[in-house]
Amino acid sequence: MESEDHLARIRAQLGLPDEMISVNAGSWGPMCQPARDALVQTYDREFSVRSGIPSLPYHEYYRQGLEADRIEVGRLLHCDPNEITLCESTTVGLNIFLWGMDFEPGDEIVAGSLENPTAIVPLRILGQRKKVKLVYAAQGNGDKDPTQAIQEAITPRTKLVLISHVNFANGNRVDLKGISKLAHEHNALVLADGIQAVGTGESNVKELEVDGYAMARHKFLCGPEGAGALYVSEKVLSRIHPTFSGLFSDAGHGMAPELQILPTGQRFEISTRAVPIFMGGTACLRWFHDQVGWEFAFKRIRKNREKLFDLITRLKGVGSISLPDQQSGLITFSIDGLDPVEIVERLKTWKIGARTINVTKPKGVRMAVGYWTRESDLETMAKAVASIAG
Repeated sequence: MESEDHLARIRAQLGLPDEMISVNAGSWGPMCQPARDALVQTYDREFSVRSGIPSLPYHEYYRQGLEADRIEVGRLLHCDPNEITLCESTTVGLNIFLWGMDFEPGDEIVAGSLENPTAIVPLRILGQRKKVKLVYAAQGNGDKDPTQAIQEAITPRTKLVLISHVNFANGNRVDLKGISKLAHEHNALVLADGIQAVGTGESNVKELEVDGYAMARHKFLCGPEGAGALYVSEKVLSRIHPTFSGLFSDAGHGMAPELQILPTGQRFEISTRAVPIFMGGTACLRWFHDQVGWEFAFKRIRKNREKLFDLITRLKGVGSISLPDQQSGLITFSIDGLDPVEIVERLKTWKIGARTINVTKPKGVRMAVGYWTRESDLETMAKAVASIAG
């Protein structure tokens, strides 16, 4: 009963009505009430203090808020807050790392063949401008082991491996530690896209041995859009150079005679940002830690995904693109003879949010489960797919 009561309290904090079966959390998750409250309170404070003289100097309030957020992100990723850069999104984090590296013409970057366009587009632009060769590790539909795929693609010219911790197309979680070891044996750095991983399973960047890890909080962490972050390991921090900068990149805020670039992740932070957004991001992480519970969430997501996978793969005419036994909140499938766009539209009538996936063969439909998903929701999701499949 306590577990059911806990789930009910969580759903209430997420504003999920009883009739809502599944939100498309792989794109945008529900926002928790503490994050919303933090946004409102901070914007209200801005409204007041910017019209008069604040009791606390606004720049100090700004600094304290961002520092508190770095601490929470560090706790999430199990790293030192000084290794955290606060930025607007996962994409910005990836760009900071990519453009901060010293690439020479002919250098190579290995990326997974199923990476999200948020990584592919910056890689293509980098390839054009820096004359870097992009090599895609063939993963098939995700059925091929990513570590083996990267092993086959990596060469002595490889300077970076970019891979998603959890793949957006199929929800498969990669052996990021194994990939890191492989890349480092070839003197290459590893940059991970962690947006689909955070909030669905452990993301201990030290144990994973990655050099960079980009994330945001608007999916399974149930925070606001715009609260992104980048981890850069202290071991490689000096090798990732600021590409665009501002007064917060400098220890003396640019007022000293010479540049004093900060020796921390703050070196990649620029100037004025939407502080209320990051305070909302801080609030969602504290809520997750203090009220939801990481162990509760991770265990429940795994259980929910395993059950939904089992229910869906039993259905006639339904093919699974995802693999079983994955610690993530995503499942991708196809239905014989039906366009994924039509399937997504028909799922809406069941109060189920979903999206199309176009990088797999066949193209698929992706649904999400969270720790907030009820057992009855899983049964309804399977029933909806069965009805659409005929």
